Amino acid sequence: MVGLVAPARSDAEISEAIFATEDELLSLGCRRERLPFGEALVDPVHPSIYDVNTLRAVQGRPSWPQLESGFAVVLGGSSCRHRRLVARDPATVRHLDEVLLPRSFNRQVCVAMALSARAPFRPVPEGMTLHLVAGEDGVLLAGVARCQDRVRREEAWYTPDVSVQMDEMAERQIHEGGAEFVAAVDRYGSVAGALLLYCRDGVGFIADVGTAPSYRRMGVATAVVAAAAAIAQARGCDLVGLTARRDDKPRHLYARLGFEVVGESVDWLRGP
Repeated sequence: MVGLVAPARSDAEISEAIFATEDELLSLGCRRERLPFGEALVDPVHPSIYDVNTLRAVQGRPSWPQLESGFAVVLGGSSCRHRRLVARDPATVRHLDEVLLPRSFNRQVCVAMALSARAPFRPVPEGMTLHLVAGEDGVLLAGVARCQDRVRREEAWYTPDVSVQMDEMAERQIHEGGAEFVAAVDRYGSVAGALLLYCRDGVGFIADVGTAPSYRRMGVATAVVAAAAAIAQARGCDLVGLTARRDDKPRHLYARLGFEVVGESVDWLRGP
C-alpha cells in the first residue's frame, strides 16, 4: 500500500495488524482457549453475539471432527446455539470451503481497509457537533445506544435482546479497553450517528459505524469516520483501519475517505 501511513509495511502485515486489533477488541472480557488449529472465544454473558462466541484465526487443514470439538468448547461455555469460525489464510479458506459449505454453512467475506494518507477533514452537517463519549457520560452513552438500536433494526438477525447485549459489550470495551464512541449529536441532543474507536499499540481501529435512518444522506457517517481517523492519528497511531463486508455499500464510503483494501477474512456461520 502506498501512502503516508506505515509505509514500511506490506499489505499483508497491515491487514494482519488490523484484524489482530479487531480480535483484541472483541476479546475484552471473554474467555480464550487455544486449540490445535486456532482459538475458541467464549462470552457466556452475551451468548447471542456470534462475534464473541466463535472459532477464530483458524489455520491448517482441520477435519470436521476437529472443528466439532472446537465448537463444543464454544457451545459448552455459553448458551449460544450457532456455529461460526473465521480464517484468513488463503489455503485454509479453500480447505474450509470444502468442509463447511456442504454442511450448510453460510459464507461471508470481510475486507480490512487502511487509511493511506492523513485523515481528511469532513464537516458534520449544520446544527450538529462531534463528541467523544467515554464511560462516565451516561446520557450520551444512552443516546448512542438508541441510535445503534435503530441501525440494527434493519438487520435480519435483529432482536431487542441481541441489541441490548451488543450495547453491554460496547460498554465493556470502553471500560476494560479504553475504547470511545465518536458521535455526531444534533442541536436537540439526539445522536445522529456514531462509531467505536479503539487505539492500541499504534493502531487506531474503527468499528460499529452507524447512522440513524432519519439522518442518512447528510454526510454524518463520513464526518464521524474522518474525525475518528484524525483523533487516532493525533494520538500517535501510524495505522488507522477498519473492517467491512466486501459487498456492502459502506465500503465505498470508506474508499472515498482514502481507505484502501489490504486484505480479506472469511467467516462461515450456521444457525441452530
